[in-house]
Amino acid sequence: MLQLRYLNMFVNCNEGSLNTYVPSQSNPWNVSKVLFLFRRIGFSIKFSEINDYLNIAPSDLIDQIFLEAVNKPITPDPGWANFDNGDFNNSGKNRGAFFRDHQKIVFDDFLNNGLRERLTLFWSNHFVTEYYMYNHPAYTFRYYNNLQKNVLGNFKEFIRIIGLDDAMLMYLNGFENKNNAPNENYSRELYELFTLGEGNGYSQDDITETARALTGYNSRTNGGPISFNVNRFDDGEKTIFGRTGNWGYDDVIEILFEEKTGLIADFICRKIYKHFVSPVIKEDIILELSNYFIQNNFELLPLFKKLFKSEHFFHSSSSNVIIKSPIDLMVFIEKEFDFVKPNNFSNNLNNYLRARTQDMGQEILNPIDVAGWQENHDWISSGTLPMRWEFGDYLINRYYAADKEQFKTLLKLMIGENNDDPISIVKIVKEYLFCDYKIMNDELNDAVSIFKSDVPDIYFNGGGWTVNDNSVPKQFYDLLRFFITLPEFQLK
Repeated sequence: MLQLRYLNMFVNCNEGSLNTYVPSQSNPWNVSKVLFLFRRIGFSIKFSEINDYLNIAPSDLIDQIFLEAVNKPITPDPGWANFDNGDFNNSGKNRGAFFRDHQKIVFDDFLNNGLRERLTLFWSNHFVTEYYMYNHPAYTFRYYNNLQKNVLGNFKEFIRIIGLDDAMLMYLNGFENKNNAPNENYSRELYELFTLGEGNGYSQDDITETARALTGYNSRTNGGPISFNVNRFDDGEKTIFGRTGNWGYDDVIEILFEEKTGLIADFICRKIYKHFVSPVIKEDIILELSNYFIQNNFELLPLFKKLFKSEHFFHSSSSNVIIKSPIDLMVFIEKEFDFVKPNNFSNNLNNYLRARTQDMGQEILNPIDVAGWQENHDWISSGTLPMRWEFGDYLINRYYAADKEQFKTLLKLMIGENNDDPISIVKIVKEYLFCDYKIMNDELNDAVSIFKSDVPDIYFNGGGWTVNDNSVPKQFYDLLRFFITLPEFQLK
């Protein structure tokens, strides 16, 4: 059923251009668009905040979101960001516990912040490291900080920095790459996964010669930072992309971006487009974005602004074509409703959310392999879909157990004080839970029936029932539980 409902994902009918979206009577700035924006470029928002954003022009709002992301301080040192092996061994705590502490910090960032954290997660799935392959919490923390610092910076400099990151040097064997025993792992992934795409614009000779140019980063003391050792560097001539010289690390980056400018821009713009707009590419949009990226010297900030402000991004056909990741699913539910939770659950909320996202296949800072999570349809299987229903339902149940009346409060916030029409109520609630989704008639009828519950029909539409009735918390609770089982709830 789920696959049939997602067939529209394979056709991109989005004809909007990269011109800035300006709301109009026929294409208004509304609840669905506000939620679409924050679900795509952040980790959503509280439903109670939506009206504030409806009063800001979308272009101005995006400027505001980006300014906040640029100015946001990186996550501070938890006290062990510079530990070496001796420090960890003397701490009385195993390394896995430090890593889990870091995962908790990151998940708190997802729950409390937006664009910068969304981009950090995105780039962690591009410049992949798998924690359990090198088992060094301090390296992981500094890697995460490096991502945070560069998510909206210059992509060329991002490439330069990430290749010398301690976690990356360990994960892709740069630490083992020496003049007398070159290791090609990082040079291959630099081209295949980070800049050009598989088999696109490079040869095996380019990989081999690049590996030689990247030798020398092999010195460290007791598991501390990795540094350059000139005695381990291959100082012979290398030929990379047809250019010969005694090339070193910085030379590789310069040659790569000079010789493969168009290929890099195309590859990165496609990756960004698939993650933030649609898994089905619009070639004319990619070409325009790529040219814009090159014109701006590979600066990421103007590229992201160009895309996220565009009428193409906000076009209705962009909605509901990307499947929520496990992190999206759990954080959106928790963040959007913003419900009070039982104390015993609230204290363990972070642990619960992280454990459930891991059960569904997404463990923070530990993607499945060097190519990262492939996302979209890979998130859904016969095993993970029931988990999505179960875990979402469990959250709703915990909120209801904590305070039933908060369900009435939220419903009144959504529909107003004087709406007694169950069809209207269901449609309005649907606008909050789904982005630009046209509910099927049978589902609408089912939803209305569930919302009415045991209240007789004669009590609605002026028959005495109001949104202040004692039955309302349970009615709304049941409606939410129904909506989160619909296939479209898995989309954003």
